[in-house]
Amino acid sequence: MERRSHPNHSDPDAAEVRGNRRRRGGSAVFWWVVVAVSGATSLLAARLANPLAIDDALAVALLFFAVPAVAVLILGAFHRLLGVASAALFPSGWLLVASDPTDSALLWLVPVIGAILVAVSAARLNRRSSGLGVAAVAALLVAAVFFTPLPSQPPLTPTTLLIGIDGATWDRIDPLVQSGRLPNLERLMEDGRRARLRSLQSMYSPQIWSTIATGCLPEIHGIWDFGNTQSDFKVGRLWDRMHLDGRSWGVCGWYFTWPPPEGLGANDFVIPSTLAPDASTYPPEYAFYWQLWAREHPGKSETVAYGVAALRAFKHGARLSTLRGAFTEVVARRFGQREFLEQAWRDRSISADLQSDVFCELIRTRRPEFAAVLMNQVDKVSHLYWKFLEPEGFPDVTDEDRERFSETIDRLYEAVDANLGKVLELVPDDANIVIVSDHGFRAARGKTAGRFCRIRTENLTAALGCAETVFGTNVDRKVYLRPTTESFDEREAALEQLTSALRGAHLSGETRPFFELQRDGDSIRLQIADRDAIPEHARLVLDDADYAVEELVRMRAEARFSGEHHPDGIFLLAGPAAASAVRSDSLHVVDVAPTIAALMDLPFSTDWTGSPATQGLSTDSVEYGDYPAPSEAVPVPEDMNDALKEQLRSMGYLE
Repeated sequence: MERRSHPNHSDPDAAEVRGNRRRRGGSAVFWWVVVAVSGATSLLAARLANPLAIDDALAVALLFFAVPAVAVLILGAFHRLLGVASAALFPSGWLLVASDPTDSALLWLVPVIGAILVAVSAARLNRRSSGLGVAAVAALLVAAVFFTPLPSQPPLTPTTLLIGIDGATWDRIDPLVQSGRLPNLERLMEDGRRARLRSLQSMYSPQIWSTIATGCLPEIHGIWDFGNTQSDFKVGRLWDRMHLDGRSWGVCGWYFTWPPPEGLGANDFVIPSTLAPDASTYPPEYAFYWQLWAREHPGKSETVAYGVAALRAFKHGARLSTLRGAFTEVVARRFGQREFLEQAWRDRSISADLQSDVFCELIRTRRPEFAAVLMNQVDKVSHLYWKFLEPEGFPDVTDEDRERFSETIDRLYEAVDANLGKVLELVPDDANIVIVSDHGFRAARGKTAGRFCRIRTENLTAALGCAETVFGTNVDRKVYLRPTTESFDEREAALEQLTSALRGAHLSGETRPFFELQRDGDSIRLQIADRDAIPEHARLVLDDADYAVEELVRMRAEARFSGEHHPDGIFLLAGPAAASAVRSDSLHVVDVAPTIAALMDLPFSTDWTGSPATQGLSTDSVEYGDYPAPSEAVPVPEDMNDALKEQLRSMGYLE
């Protein structure tokens, strides 16, 4: 029987093969260790500088290991020393990206130590044919850095938190809680006190959120629509009083908080809503929030490349999961086709994530006594997608559309709940948390002559010759028209002229009024009067001129905005004060400010008509004080009106 020969050490070819294998294996281990040590050190530096942002395993694997590995290998192919040097520099690069100028200088010890570890590991591997021991140590280092929780500063503030969820309704929250889809709200509801929060008759967000912040009705606080500015407040908000008293506070996304006031302290913050005319924030390094989400204003120096804004966002709290979601959406739109309904809800979800990231980072770093955030994403999605939730009455909804979009509103509630969970991780257990909405939502019920009609506000003001002097906005079926003249006499004259022209409007050949209107403070609330039919090719007589109805009214068989405001919003009080909360099924939006004041030992205002939702307060024990309005008159940019209108169109508040 013939025996098979085996290669031995005397066989030159076999020895060469074994040598090549060892070199290849050794080279692979060499670069694995170099990249692993570099990536682990980079990750540690980023986590120490920005602990909340490192929350996405896939993004970590790509950004801290995969992409650097490609760069190191390409450079190492030219010269091994070049690849090692680049790996040693990566931790410093990541610390530059993630750190803030106010961070401790000791942070720079991390990349220095990392560079030394990379160099020592590379030198050690160069002197050995096998580096399995060093590789094992590198693997353990990666695991330790990624999975070991960092020590965190114990949360001491805020003691009171106000969270606004625009358009939230118990009708959607309750079934979602019952099915376990809103765990954070469920946890707060278990020991908290809840109620319906009755809205203003107008159900108009700028009026209501200003009422919630001031405790006053619009006639007192002076805000009527989105065209107002902070200078129009006639009374102060809760945080204006805190600012006067030298107490720390922070607000994020609240309407009419632009620009941040002078004299803010180290624990304060103000991030105005994206309807602000420019990127002014406090601290100023948070300008990226407006730059990322506000529609860019032509000619403004604050507009920067989105990539630069994204880097600034990461430096100041935007989490990797949020940035990965935004990047994925950008890529999907660049290389694929996304229709409007596919885009709109995704934009709102990413917006909610970014806003909560910013709010959380500011709470962590600024640590104010009181903090408030206003999230408007549920409202925007409810307007657009309600018909897929309740398709009855909306004949344009197909089975396919219902299958695709029936969960969209609920997804946004889940996103808001998840972001609420982020906030709850940063507040002490004894903090009092108040969650409110300005109104609820329901399916749009109003049709005119069997069609969904919306007044073309811009065409209407142009036809009346007042486009430059009257600010108009659409809210569901209604339109609000407000003269912008500063003189009281001029404003009253303009309102009388508008009222006369609109009350006289009628279809050609008829005498009955086409519009219904009523005076609402400094505004006129207008809507189309109920009628059974609008004749084909009808003409509308307005102010001694006639127009085709379609010029002034958009009439659709289908509803683009299928959800409309409902007068019942939500109120939830959680925390120690919940035990003494008034047991009532119903509160009013004017009750929110007194509730916050009672929780924070702020004085009450004589302008308030509401009552706190906590027991144990009598008129004898209440201290009263002034709530002065923001003092400085703020010059408004010349192009603010045009830019604001463009944003309102995109949000559905202007036709």
